[in-house]
Amino acid sequence: MKRTVFVIASALLLAACGEAGKEPSGKSVPDLGWLFLEEGPYTLNTKVEAAPGPATFALVRDISLMDAVPEEFLKMEVTVAADSSISVPLGQLDPGFYQARLRDSIRWNIGIRPDDVMSASDAPEDFDAFWESTLKALDEVSLEPTLTEIPEHSNELRTCYEVCYASLDGGVSGGILMVPSSPGKHPAVIAYMGYGAEPYYEDPSAHPERIDYLVSVRDQGIFKADNSRWIDRGLDAKENFYYRGAYCDVKRAVDFIASLDTADPERIVACGESQGGAFTFVSAALDKRVKAIAPSVPFLGDFLDYHRIVWWPMHEVFETLDSEGLSREEVLAMMRYFDVKNFAPKITCPVYMAFGLQDPTCPPHTNFAIYNNLSSSEKRFLCIPTCDHQMWKEPLWESERAAFLTPFLL
Repeated sequence: MKRTVFVIASALLLAACGEAGKEPSGKSVPDLGWLFLEEGPYTLNTKVEAAPGPATFALVRDISLMDAVPEEFLKMEVTVAADSSISVPLGQLDPGFYQARLRDSIRWNIGIRPDDVMSASDAPEDFDAFWESTLKALDEVSLEPTLTEIPEHSNELRTCYEVCYASLDGGVSGGILMVPSSPGKHPAVIAYMGYGAEPYYEDPSAHPERIDYLVSVRDQGIFKADNSRWIDRGLDAKENFYYRGAYCDVKRAVDFIASLDTADPERIVACGESQGGAFTFVSAALDKRVKAIAPSVPFLGDFLDYHRIVWWPMHEVFETLDSEGLSREEVLAMMRYFDVKNFAPKITCPVYMAFGLQDPTCPPHTNFAIYNNLSSSEKRFLCIPTCDHQMWKEPLWESERAAFLTPFLL
């Protein structure tokens, strides 16, 4: 899903006086003056695709965007200069994400101190017990992997396989595996896929000394029969919800890699975008063999606020529960067992998260509901202000992610 951003030039350096002893854990590249990492007061200095002259400027809180009348404030008259620049005194703002509106037709997002955007864990009292019993049931399922060689995606350096194995409640998961031909124990990169994303094959010559594993959870990836939905499956009970099985498939992928004679279980890392970003977080929460993670634009965070910011996916959940005669309150309570922000306190490994400030699919608030609940002592984030949801198309993130993960693979 692509969103147009009506900004055509970079802006001034973010001016702020930082809180003593507190360093922001992230950076904004390129700096367009849309992400304020330190203390205010704030001034928005940027250029816009707008004719010079008087213009009305307003801010809207992100968590009111789905309201019938969004919460609009800081409404004022500004002047678009001859060079298309504007300077707007924002004053002091609470941490969070806001939609800037110029002449009502030009809209883009800004962020204020994302490190301080708090959405506390709302894990049910039996959250740990539920997942302990679920993983115990998973452990009782024999892995029994089947590996089918794919010659057209193999060479003398690495061999490609399609993998299939058993998971919880009769589910089938697996993925696409690249294994080095050289002897010895090799590091492994587990990559989790986005919601309904199409599988792909790695270049067998790209990383000849490491294992690459692209995971397909049940009914997605290499097992996908159609373009059906998953978010609204099994809403009647936590035992039946789709993501109970899918999260087990996430854990099973780590089990599978660690079981390989060619894999070094001390050098396993994980990454992924969107749903894959959520799965990346879950992998580290459920299995300490994952030594570092690099998720981006993570999905499935902060269900309670999600539907206040964007329509999808929660309104599909609401449509289905209404059609099935289920209680919205009870379904939202059930989904707390699967909210990635409630897994975040269990994550202690190093984390590097990327997000797009203009993301209309997994909005930044939901990303930081996860990030700011992490227990990791080493964590940082990268913001690309002009990016929407398609972080996987950003060369900068690709290079940053590789630089972050490589030390854990050596």
